[in-house]
Amino acid sequence: MSIHWQVAGPEDGMPLLLLNGLFAGLDSWEPAMPHLHEFRVLRFDARGQGKSPAPPIPYTVDDWLADLEQVLIESKWPPTHVVGISHGGSVGLAFAAYKPERVLSLVAADCCAKLSPLLKLKINTWLVAHRVGGPEHRFDIATPWVWSAGLVRSQPDLVAHYRQRAGSHSDEAVEGLLQGTLACDVDVQGIQAPVLLICGEEDVLTPAWEMRELLKEIDNSRLVEVRGGHASLLEYPVIFSETIVPFLRARHVE
Repeated sequence: MSIHWQVAGPEDGMPLLLLNGLFAGLDSWEPAMPHLHEFRVLRFDARGQGKSPAPPIPYTVDDWLADLEQVLIESKWPPTHVVGISHGGSVGLAFAAYKPERVLSLVAADCCAKLSPLLKLKINTWLVAHRVGGPEHRFDIATPWVWSAGLVRSQPDLVAHYRQRAGSHSDEAVEGLLQGTLACDVDVQGIQAPVLLICGEEDVLTPAWEMRELLKEIDNSRLVEVRGGHASLLEYPVIFSETIVPFLRARHVE
């Protein structure tokens, strides 16, 4: 399977892997790129995302890790810093746990290692909404869980833009992405790299109290609350300059 990936930044920059949110493509990181000028950045669309194909379902975390491994081999990518948001944060936790020798440090934002019963109920409403009313209905059901009050109030055009793109995924891709998410169960005990957990202070999908429970399971980790909702890093890309880049820089070893 051909996986869409892209590399940018100076050849001698610190290696950084970015992992997309569930329905996002690698272009979702574009607002963050000006904050990452000192990094060699690898982005990719996993199966079901962006410009990569949506093969027959079901999808699993192991499948998404296989897509990642394929990209790392094709790009000849070295051990790397990793930043993931939402679904990408969960995949980042799995990558750091199962391939600890490949991860220098990990930033996992607005995510979980295993869905709680409450989170499963939330995500299942998205799946049911898509089956009943299609992509726009799914988007309308999901939006209050994803964005902060401030963004919805101040940038209605951005919300409308994402709603227009809701139909860019095939029904099979939506089923695969959501069913794979519902089955997510990552054992974080194998993580060796330093971990920064980030939670948007208005995140009601994976709220701070759930991320504090995750914090207890990961050695050498800390949790920082930032502005925004579940899509905190997309709402406020300056979080990269304020919080993420200093963390990565301090943990980089030549």
